[in-house]
Amino acid sequence: MPITDEERKYLKNKHRGGENNKKGSQYENFYAVYCIAKLIGECQSQLDAVYLTSQVEDAFVDDLLIERPTSEKIYHQLRDVQSLTWEYARLEYDFKRQMEISRENGESFCLRLVYSNGNPSLAEIPEEIALCTEAIPFPTCESLLQLLWSYVPFKEAISDIAVEGEEKENDKLFGIAGALLGAWESCGQKAVSIAKISEVARCLGKGYVNIKNYSDAEISEACRTILERCGLRFHISGIKLYWSNANGRLNGEIEWTSDLEQRLLQEAPTDLLEVVALLS
Repeated sequence: MPITDEERKYLKNKHRGGENNKKGSQYENFYAVYCIAKLIGECQSQLDAVYLTSQVEDAFVDDLLIERPTSEKIYHQLRDVQSLTWEYARLEYDFKRQMEISRENGESFCLRLVYSNGNPSLAEIPEEIALCTEAIPFPTCESLLQLLWSYVPFKEAISDIAVEGEEKENDKLFGIAGALLGAWESCGQKAVSIAKISEVARCLGKGYVNIKNYSDAEISEACRTILERCGLRFHISGIKLYWSNANGRLNGEIEWTSDLEQRLLQEAPTDLLEVVALLS
């Protein structure tokens, strides 16, 4: 059944309310970061074909839409409400209408309710929408750091996209999560690709954030020769050079840039302490 005039008025008010609430909706933004990290891990070779949209117009399930390379659309409704039930604020009705509209449009789709209150009855999805609907608990936290410490799936999602071999201390994981959050909040949140979010996160991370999908930096043979002559062991992974001396007591990491390469070539250090000072 097409959307009626009365429903369009309802959706307009729902969308306006969602846009206003979105300005302060920490819960929705934290969940978006979780999805972004999962998608980076799952779709590394197709990040430019995965899109996220917040507050979807003319949708009954409208808080977040993920469009995957397979053309599947995943509609999310997020509810950080203590007394949430399927009868709350037309929730079941919204899912039923979104199901009908998506079917009429011939979409490959899934509907997800994301909730914070831990009410086990929410997992008992009403029969009429059960075949296309999932109910997913996601905790509400006061800060991104608290979420990282307290919710294992979130920490695993962030850890999984950190560069292999890099020690994954909480501060580095927090740096990745914070950069993804900043990128999501600054990208307009309308049909924005994961590739775009990842690149903005890289700029915001300022050499601190290193994610698996970043291309390995290139280091010239002349620079390799200098580093080896000074007794360094090193490798490039993502945007960073990871280095140590022979016994591993001295070690570090630094974003490998063309400016750093030029400085290394110009100063041409000849011993360990000189090159460590340049890389520190």
